Amino acid sequence: MADQAQRLRDFVRKGQGRARIIAVTSGKGGVGKTSTSVNLAIAMAQRGSRVALLDADLGLANVEVLLGLNSLYNLQHVIDGEKTMSQILVDGPGGISVVPGSSGLAKLADLNDNARQNVMTGLQELQGRFDFIIIDTMAGIGLNAVAFVVAADEVLLVATPEPPSMLDAYAMVKTIHARRKDAVIRLMVNMALNQKQANAVSTKLTSVTHQYLGRRISYLGFVPRDPHVSQAVMQGTPFVIRYPQVPASKSIEDIAERLINQKPTGETGDMGFFRRFAQTLGLASNA
Repeated sequence: MADQAQRLRDFVRKGQGRARIIAVTSGKGGVGKTSTSVNLAIAMAQRGSRVALLDADLGLANVEVLLGLNSLYNLQHVIDGEKTMSQILVDGPGGISVVPGSSGLAKLADLNDNARQNVMTGLQELQGRFDFIIIDTMAGIGLNAVAFVVAADEVLLVATPEPPSMLDAYAMVKTIHARRKDAVIRLMVNMALNQKQANAVSTKLTSVTHQYLGRRISYLGFVPRDPHVSQAVMQGTPFVIRYPQVPASKSIEDIAERLINQKPTGETGDMGFFRRFAQTLGLASNA
């Protein structure tokens, strides 16, 4: 066991890559987090970026459902050492590559050292092949979500105008802040009635986090409430592909453009992500 832990520490030190890793998260479910991840990844790929979408919502794994995919292998096969990350990659619509998730997967904290190393080795495989890795995390502040969110180069926090969503979004910021003071957090307001309502949500959340946590989160934009979104879900097709001209699609495209053009700050890439991911799981305190 000690030898396995040492190999993990050595891996953290040696990892190399170049992709920007963006974790899409939310304080609660039902705010359109996975839909945001899927459509944002496609919009970024349509703008010439090489994008991998990792379904890390280990409880539900809904990315494939929204993409209309049904893959033979998934993240569980990587964890078990049966497949490499490259071997389970599937081509998704709009030019993205998809790492299928696994519903009901055990907590990351419960995995043994070999299984955790398989996950990290798989992530390193993706690093050198893509410009962006979009991680669709679990909702909430459990360890499975926090491990990816805290490790990511950037965090995209999705919230809606509903008060419970705003409260839970603040709880997520507070959780991230407690574990990593230099985390880059950007807010996206989903299902807003209009720009005014979205601005009110942004103003409220940014002011509260600054007042009580002493930190600032940036506002990336909003996606309006649009009936075409639910229609696309029913059809098993991402709305940016099925309805490219509707308001929701235009808004996601604008957000994709901003993300691509915004330069990351702080420690990014191989060493940053892998060190933080391992430390969150308690594997590399001395890495």
